[in-house]
Amino acid sequence: MAVARHHSTRILALCVAAVVVFTATGCQERSAFDLTDDGLALVRAGQQGRALRRFERAIRVDPAYPYGYYYAAGIYNGRHQWAQAERYLDRFLELRPDDANGWYTLAFCLDGQARDLLGEAATDLHGEGLRRFAATHPSPSVRDQALAAGLLARAAAAYAKAAAGGLPLP
Repeated sequence: MAVARHHSTRILALCVAAVVVFTATGCQERSAFDLTDDGLALVRAGQQGRALRRFERAIRVDPAYPYGYYYAAGIYNGRHQWAQAERYLDRFLELRPDDANGWYTLAFCLDGQARDLLGEAATDLHGEGLRRFAATHPSPSVRDQALAAGLLARAAAAYAKAAAGGLPLP
C-alpha cells in the first residue's frame, strides 16, 4: 500500500510540474483576441496564409468572437473566394448586426460573386455601376442571370445597411 501511495503521489507531482512548465512557457491556449491580433500582424507582414490560419484558429477557440470571422473573410475576399468570405461575413453579422464595415464588406463580396457570373466586362464594377451593367448586359445563362440578380439585390441591401450605419459609400 505504501508503494502504491508513493507512486500516486509521484504521478500527481509530475502532473502538477507539467502544468506549471506548460503555463510558464506559454503553451496554454491563446485567446481569440490574441490570435486575431497575431493574424493582423501577419497580414501587415504580407503573410496572408499564416494570418488566415490564425484567424481560423481564433474562430475555433471562441466561435462567439466576431473578428476572427471578419478578418478571415477579408483574406478570402482578397483571393476572390467569395463563397467562403460570404459564410464568414454572415456569421460576423450575426454577432455584430449593426457593424457598417461588415455590411459594406458583405456587399463587396456579393458584388464579386455577381461579377464572376456576369463575365470579364464587369470586372472593375461594383455597387450601382454593377447593377446598371447587369441590367443592360444580361448573362447568356438564365440561371446565372437569376443568381446575379439575387446577389445584386442582397448587395444593394447590404450597401444600404452600411450607409445607414454611417459609412460613407463611394
